[in-house]
Formats: sequence, C-alpha cells, structure tokens
Amino acid sequence: MFEVILYVLIGLLALFGGLTLVISVLGTAFRRARGENRRVKLVVLVKDQQETVEGLIRSIYARDFLKRINYEEKLVVLDMDSSDETLNILMKLKDEYEYIEVLTESEKEKIFEGFMENK
Repeated sequence: MFEVILYVLIGLLALFGGLTLVISVLGTAFRRARGENRRVKLVVLVKDQQETVEGLIRSIYARDFLKRINYEEKLVVLDMDSSDETLNILMKLKDEYEYIEVLTESEKEKIFEGFMENK
C-alpha cells in the first residue's frame, strides 16, 4: 500500500513539474511574440563591495536568472565610486561574462538610454 501511495505522489509531482515547464515555455514564447520586456533594464548598484560583488554576479549567471525572466539585454552594474577594489573586480568579470555592462558613477546617465524614446 505504501508503494502505491509513493508512486501516486511521485506521479503527481512529475505532472506538476511538467505542467509548470509547459506554462513557462508558452509564457516566454507569448512575451517574445508580443515584444514584452523591451522596456526593462536590470541595474545593480554597488559601492565598496569587494567582498561580495563577485559572488553576486556569479550567482546571477550560475542560476540563469536573466534567462528565467526572459531578459535579453546586458546586466548593468553601476559602481558608485567605490574606494576599494570593487571596480577592478567588475572589470575582470566583464571580460569573463559578455552580458555585463559596467558603468562608473560618471556614466550613470547611460542607464536611461533607450527609455526616453517613444516606441
């Protein structure tokens, strides 16, 4: 009896996982077809985060966070005039990951490029 309940539970979980996958794929396809998310820009602001910034960026890419939210632009990381090695770490990560744009505080206006234009 226990085995039957276990198989039914595993079957239900598999069905739930399959439905979740199908819904996610269809949702992504519909958003792309309608052109959604073109006015979304992900920006991470950092200052004096040499101890944590590399782990943060690697975590974003290791977990495919950008792909899961259907984000097709670069991740913008804005260093707010750090006095430690944060900017140097970001520049090394930029060489490693092609989908990172690193800006300094003096370049912060670039964040708004493409947002003020009409469709």
